[in-house]
Amino acid sequence: MKNKINKACVLLFGISLLFLSAAYGQETITKLKVVTEQANIRLKPAIGSIIIKQVSQGTVLESTGKQGDWYRLQLSSGEGQRATGYVHESSVIVIDRPPQKKETKEIIKDRAVREKIEEELPPLPIPKIPAPSPLSLPSPPPKSYFGVSFFGGGNYVSGGELNEGVRSLADFYRFNLNIQGEGEIKAAHLGYILGGECSLRLSDHFTVGFGIDYFQGKRESLVEFKEGSSLQTLTTQPEFKAVPLRLFISYYPVPYFYIKTGIEYYTATCTYLYQFHGHGEPSWQEWKGEAKAHGAGIIGGLGFEVKFFSVLNFILEATGRYAKINGFTGTGEYRDSAEFYKTEEGTLYFYKVKVSEENIPFLFILEKKPSDAGVVAPREAIIDFSGISIKAGIKINF
Repeated sequence: MKNKINKACVLLFGISLLFLSAAYGQETITKLKVVTEQANIRLKPAIGSIIIKQVSQGTVLESTGKQGDWYRLQLSSGEGQRATGYVHESSVIVIDRPPQKKETKEIIKDRAVREKIEEELPPLPIPKIPAPSPLSLPSPPPKSYFGVSFFGGGNYVSGGELNEGVRSLADFYRFNLNIQGEGEIKAAHLGYILGGECSLRLSDHFTVGFGIDYFQGKRESLVEFKEGSSLQTLTTQPEFKAVPLRLFISYYPVPYFYIKTGIEYYTATCTYLYQFHGHGEPSWQEWKGEAKAHGAGIIGGLGFEVKFFSVLNFILEATGRYAKINGFTGTGEYRDSAEFYKTEEGTLYFYKVKVSEENIPFLFILEKKPSDAGVVAPREAIIDFSGISIKAGIKINF
C-alpha cells in the first residue's frame, strides 16, 4: 500500500510541473481595438487614477490580462523601457483572442490507484465568487486645458423701481387731467446679451474661469388722453444697460452637461425719458436722465457642451442672475415749450407723492433728497438687474 501511495505522489508532482510549465512558459496576448474617439490609459485600474497615455480611435493594443472592467496593457517607450497600464473595457473591443488550450490530463490507468488517491486527497475548497461591481461609466475624455467661448442670446431683467416709477407717471396724469386715457405704460424687461469667457480645466469634472457680458433693453410706450377735440399724449422710454464681470466654476456630472455658479461685479446704467405733449396746444414738457452705479451679484446656470469639430464645441446655456443695485448717480434734464431748461447733477431717487387718496411713485435724478410737501419715504432708487438669459455660442479649445 505504501508503494502505491508513493507512486501516486510522484504522478501528482509530474502533473503539477506540467501545468506550471504551461502557465509560465508563454504569456497569452489578447488584441484590442480602440472604438471611442479617444481612450485613456491609466496607471491603475480605477477611474480616479492618473492618465499616462492617450490613444486615438482605431489603435490596436495588446492586453496581457484583465482585472475587473479593466484590461492590463504592456506599454513600450521609445527607449525600450516597458510599463504597465490599464484601459476600460468600454473604450475597446476584442479583435483577437489567444487560442484556448485544451486541458490535458494524465490518464491514470490503474483505476484502483486513482480511487485510492481520490479518497485520501482533501476536498478542494469552493472559491467565493465576488459580487459584480456596479458599472462605472468612463469619465468624459479630456478636451483641452484651456478654452475661449463666445456667445449671444436673449435676456430678461426685472427692472425693479425703474419700471415702477415709469408706469406710475401715467397714473399721475390721469388724476391731474381727470381722464382715464388710452394705452398702457409698459415695463422694460427684454433685451439682448453678448459675452465671452475664458476657462481652465482642473480635472475631467471641474473647470474655472472668468467672463464678461453686455446686455441692454428698453421699452417705449404711449398713452393718449383725449377729451373732445383736445388730445394730449404721454411717452415714456425706460432703458437699462449692464456690463458684469464674472468669476465662475463649472461642474460636469456627466459628459457634455454642466452646472455653473459664480459671482459678478456690475457696471450698470439706467436711463429714463418722459415726454408730455399737448396736441393742438403749443406746449410740451420733457424729463430725461441717465445714472450709473456699481454693484455685485451672483449667478447660477445649466448648460450643454457638444463637440462640433476637433477643437470647436457648441454651447447652449440657461443662466439665472440675482443683482439689486443702488447708489446711482448722474445727470437729469428738464425742458419745456417755454424754452426753460434745467440740469441737475445728483442721485437717482425713488419716492412717493400723495395725490388724492393714493401715493404715486416717482423716479428722478435730483441734487438733494426730495422733502417737499406731500413727499413720502424718499430714498435712493434700487434697480433690479435680476433675471434670466438664454445663450448659444461656440467654444474654442486649446
